[in-house]
Amino acid sequence: MSTSTARTTQAPSATPTPSATPSPSPTATVDPLAGPTVAPAQQLDAGQVGDGVPAQVQGSGDVAVTYLRNGELAVVVTLDCSACTGPTALTAPGRRSAFGSAEGPLTGSYLMDPIRSSDPNQSVWLQAAGSWTLRFESWNDLPVVSGPQSGSGSAVLRIADTATTAQVSWTPAGPGDKFSGRSFGTVSAGPPQLFGDTQAFTEVVDVAMPGALAIATNGTWTVTPIP
Repeated sequence: MSTSTARTTQAPSATPTPSATPSPSPTATVDPLAGPTVAPAQQLDAGQVGDGVPAQVQGSGDVAVTYLRNGELAVVVTLDCSACTGPTALTAPGRRSAFGSAEGPLTGSYLMDPIRSSDPNQSVWLQAAGSWTLRFESWNDLPVVSGPQSGSGSAVLRIADTATTAQVSWTPAGPGDKFSGRSFGTVSAGPPQLFGDTQAFTEVVDVAMPGALAIATNGTWTVTPIP
């Protein structure tokens, strides 16, 4: 008599269903070259700035510097942060973009608010990893120049030539650089002439000369008034 052996068949295990991989939550992108969005903890007062009355402050690290504009004038701020090593940016409260910025060292001159009806109590905010110097002066105290002008970086020129056009050439310092020009006439009280680009160029643009020309860039440029 044979003996039967019962066999038990094991059901195959269910195939695991992969769980959905959670998507990472989007994070805000912070532009390190945009400058401070709130006032730095370090605060200094440069005092009064007027015709024949410049001011200067020195220090290191992020800073908010206040000053008092005395008179119907615009203030030129000159930054020397040539020893800085990290992202450097000069801006002001409420600005959408910095006056000037760079991945490392930054030097240049920048024209502040030329609107005569604006608040005379002004301030600039500096993001800096290193030591710096900030000089404040009236645009009426800038040296007077004439003829072709060339340079590198941001600058404010007080030009004596009489001209309504100028040939401007610009070469960017690298990717992301741009050129912005603002020409303010001393003879005509009209709005400034504005021009700029994000690509290298050589072209003839409208200007208001004699007057002040504010150039914002990290690249090299040449400006030749056309009589």
